[in-house]
Amino acid sequence: MIAKPPIVNRLFRTAMLSPCNYRISAVAFDKKGDVLGNTFNTFRNGDVFAGDQHRTGAGLHAEARLMKRYGKNIKTILIMRIGNSGNILPIDPCPACKRMAKKLGIKIVTVFGRGNKKPSKRISNLLGKVQI
Repeated sequence: MIAKPPIVNRLFRTAMLSPCNYRISAVAFDKKGDVLGNTFNTFRNGDVFAGDQHRTGAGLHAEARLMKRYGKNIKTILIMRIGNSGNILPIDPCPACKRMAKKLGIKIVTVFGRGNKKPSKRISNLLGKVQI
């Protein structure tokens, strides 16, 4: 499967809602390829900045929020990072999110940007059929 533009657009719009310096969004898919939900990273205290949490990675990760919400119903999570210029930037899940995903049997796939807001071919054939 190639991540269809509606999925990439959904991830982009969701990431722009994040109050964090690094805007990250994630969308969860079930075994059929249907979207379960999407979310963005945020501070632990909601939209309120508290101390050094933006520097120490103490915020709530988008993929962790989805795993907490949907658990074992998720087969795949697609994550994307948006820079201040609006370009899609490289991202990898943190070790804690990787461990949690492995424990739940979830595959985390990342979107890497090439040029201006274009998803790479790297995500093709990784997810299966996606429906919105």
